[in-house]
Amino acid sequence: MALATAQDELTNEMWSDYLEDVKDYDTSMTGEWKEDADGVLVFIEKTAIFSATVAAFVIESYKMLSPDSGDQTVFLLGQLSLQLSGFANGTVVQPQPYTSSRPSISIICVNVVWLLSLVFSTASALFATLTQQWARRYLQLPRFPSLQSERARVRSYLFLGTRKYAMHHAVETAPTLLHFSVFLFHIGLVIFFFTIYTNVAIFLLVSVGMFGMAYFALTILPCLSHNCPYRTPLSSITWYLWHAVALVAGFCFRWTVKQLHTLVVPISIGDVGSLRQRKLTEWLDFWQDFLDRHGKHVKDGFRQTIIQRALAAPAAVDVQALSWLFQLPALAEKSKVQKFVASASGETIVRLFCNPSRRGRIPLRDHLSALLRSCEPGTSGGLEEDVRKRRLTACLDAIHHVVKATNVPYRDGASPSASVLDDLRSEFTNIGLMRTLWVDGDPSVRIAARSTCALLAKHVLHEHRSQMEGSVLAWLSDVLEKPSYEIYNQLVMNNVSAVDDMNVDSFAYGVLSSQTDDLPIMQAISFTETLALLIKPAREASLSEDTFRGQLSLLIRRIEQDDHPHRGNVLEKLRRMFHEFLSSTGQ
Repeated sequence: MALATAQDELTNEMWSDYLEDVKDYDTSMTGEWKEDADGVLVFIEKTAIFSATVAAFVIESYKMLSPDSGDQTVFLLGQLSLQLSGFANGTVVQPQPYTSSRPSISIICVNVVWLLSLVFSTASALFATLTQQWARRYLQLPRFPSLQSERARVRSYLFLGTRKYAMHHAVETAPTLLHFSVFLFHIGLVIFFFTIYTNVAIFLLVSVGMFGMAYFALTILPCLSHNCPYRTPLSSITWYLWHAVALVAGFCFRWTVKQLHTLVVPISIGDVGSLRQRKLTEWLDFWQDFLDRHGKHVKDGFRQTIIQRALAAPAAVDVQALSWLFQLPALAEKSKVQKFVASASGETIVRLFCNPSRRGRIPLRDHLSALLRSCEPGTSGGLEEDVRKRRLTACLDAIHHVVKATNVPYRDGASPSASVLDDLRSEFTNIGLMRTLWVDGDPSVRIAARSTCALLAKHVLHEHRSQMEGSVLAWLSDVLEKPSYEIYNQLVMNNVSAVDDMNVDSFAYGVLSSQTDDLPIMQAISFTETLALLIKPAREASLSEDTFRGQLSLLIRRIEQDDHPHRGNVLEKLRRMFHEFLSSTGQ
């Protein structure tokens, strides 16, 4: 009994999760037509106003299709006047039959297009009403079953129906009909005034022509530029029409080139020995690629092609959007910046630092600077300790990502420049704040601060060793915990490797000497990554396992020969952390 109850609970939980997944996917796929249905009442009101306008013009124009009773009266009065004049002169005037004139072609065209406009506008209102009913039915039917599994089944069944019968195309019918109705009304208006007064009709024709050109441009712009926000209901039709015509033209041109190849060069297509053969082969490849590209566009459709193009866009698109976003005053709130840097990938943060705005500033840098200053001791503004820790960790991680990218660039070579790193050193790693963070009780804060300073120290050693300023040398002395003259003498003798060893030793001592137990897993991984970057030679792209093992052994030997008070604690943690690496060397 208990087993059956547990199985029922598990089944209900599974169906509940499935229902949520279907609802999310359903919302993403059919949200457009449901949103359109939500505003259907406003759409119907606008359609009704336009239909009333068209009807008012139709009332005046349809009278011109029937014989004018006023003309008949004038004709009969004229006949009567002639007969009375004949009686006075003694002559008899024979009455003439009245022949009504047929309406002109222009009047017939005006009535046809206006009546069609009225039909399309009322049909548009009808389709809008149907859309509202479809949406209401789609949302209400899954609510009737009581079980989650039955609700999920109903929703899945209806959802597959919306995809099978292309519901999004049906929803677009209503605005498309209304747009056709507007254009027919304008055409009829121009023709109507040409029958009345030509000058007014010409002015009206120019106005309608300009409106039509603007509408045509808005229709085809999304087909030419996929990220264009402007579109009309006819854009999808234009999209399919353009690519269908391109496919037909491509087939014709490829067939022509193929026949030309057969006639002019009677050898296999794969043989490219002659110049003519190469040219014809290039043309065939071009038209084949042309057909494949346009065929894929037709298969994917208008919306899916835009989505695929967006996904294939370079990462600079995200950087430009985020750079613009960080310039908004709404993002000045520190909690929002903290949330972003805590959730963004390291690559995104690095790219934001590598791509300044048009004014030469880095918006994220300014936000991070303010975020870090808010975490300094005595300036936390009454922040709770856990809030300050989270904010500090997020800020340090972001800075660490930027500094680490100097040694490990991301795809397409995204790496901060030397000026960015120098700015980070002077702005974010001042010794007054770093000394506090180096002894912080949270190992994630301590390792992030130590790693950032150690990696920046390596950058300074290899980029500024020939012109070492006093302030930079003093900063290096504090980070490496060595006298500045000792560092300077080693650099003067061009013994940079000795200073690199000082940097590695200082990093290991700084992280592990105050650690009472083993590092947590994530912090141990971060420590190992930074240690590998510090050990890796500056000009090598990667660090091999053998090189890392050998350099780690040298680090342990240096610590064994050192007289540091925490030497035993650091040695024990290093050997326990890298036991697998050290076992092969007998350490």
